[in-house]
Amino acid sequence: MLDALDRLASFLAAVVRWVCIVLASALFIIVVAAIVARYGFGQAVSWTEEVPRYLLIWISFLAAAVCVQRREHVGFDVLFNALPKPARRVLGVSLSALILMFGWIVFRYGITFVQDFGSDLMETIPYTNYWYYPAMPISGFLIMVFALKLIVDEIVRPEAAAITGTSVD
Repeated sequence: MLDALDRLASFLAAVVRWVCIVLASALFIIVVAAIVARYGFGQAVSWTEEVPRYLLIWISFLAAAVCVQRREHVGFDVLFNALPKPARRVLGVSLSALILMFGWIVFRYGITFVQDFGSDLMETIPYTNYWYYPAMPISGFLIMVFALKLIVDEIVRPEAAAITGTSVD
């Protein structure tokens, strides 16, 4: 069961990283094309401001979830690592449980957000917002999976790197 959770978390993190790379590349290409169109040809393309904004939303939400797994969010490592090992384990599990609850909130209210506002039209292109609002519930789900993995690692695997506050990769 632990191996299945490890494989699932590793697979999800790898997929999310590749998706972020593709989205960041698309964002870069669109912004460069917008600059060339505006200053090279004197033509502003209306959607080149909106689409990169939505790509950045997806990148931010997805990368935040992967950072949970890797424990790369802001933290007080010096204070955490100064604690005795049993206190670190309790604090690590507690913090991961809080992150799991945060993931649930993002997931639950992200679904509500998609349901309530997904049918709205975008500003400059004739598409609904259903294609970018799901970043919230998807990110919330990933945060919950990664936080659960950290909790399991901290309880079951005393040698896990997550206990020290370092990256688990």
